[in-house]
Amino acid sequence: MEYSKEYGGRFLHRLDPLSKLVALACLAALTMHWDDPRRQIVLLLTLIVAAKLGAGMSWHRLLRRFAWILGFGLPLFVVTALAVQLREGSTEGPLLISGVALSDAAAVTLRMVSLFLSSLAYIESTDPKDFVVIMTTRLKLPYRFVFGISMALTFLPLLAEEGRQAAAARKLRMGRQPRGIQERLEQRRGQLVTVFTGAIRRVEQTAGAMDAKGFGAYRERTFLREVPFKAIGIGTIMISLILTAGLWML
Repeated sequence: MEYSKEYGGRFLHRLDPLSKLVALACLAALTMHWDDPRRQIVLLLTLIVAAKLGAGMSWHRLLRRFAWILGFGLPLFVVTALAVQLREGSTEGPLLISGVALSDAAAVTLRMVSLFLSSLAYIESTDPKDFVVIMTTRLKLPYRFVFGISMALTFLPLLAEEGRQAAAARKLRMGRQPRGIQERLEQRRGQLVTVFTGAIRRVEQTAGAMDAKGFGAYRERTFLREVPFKAIGIGTIMISLILTAGLWML
């Protein structure tokens, strides 16, 4: 994979998928447990540092992902604040939001952003082939199920790249930026059609290749590829569990 070659020396890339999955589950548990926006902000800043230094993500890539998730986060913030305000039955007026409503809305929004960023860092730093091997051999999960997750991890970056290429091609053909809402909607619709068509094509090719290789013909599957479970992975799991237990009690 391209990201493995580019960022293979980073810390998260050297960890096995199982230890990173345990750390991801611990972060998700803390994120869902904490309701204080200040703690959520500290956790989010920690995740940004981990994504930048541990996974090797550039600031440009992080900002683009944040811009995308804020498209969902800002409406969620507004709706949550209004819902909490109505639940409290405040008489301050519809445009005067109480501090409790703002705090709850900020906690919910930050929780969603943290979950998104931690999952993104996991995807960026995990080779889908290693994920399949260690989940099948260590956790004894059905390999059909694991291969489905692996294909999702593999196809999402490919489809995102196809979408960027389609947008660049349309921009060159038009020779200018889209004008007005109608042209922008037409451009977005064309990009979605291109990505959807590419996804169908890849699914057909993958299904044909898997059928030709007899995928699913046997209950068990062997692997030539090995993913060692090193001491650094065990240490990461232990540290994640201990920190999560300690922070949970605060």
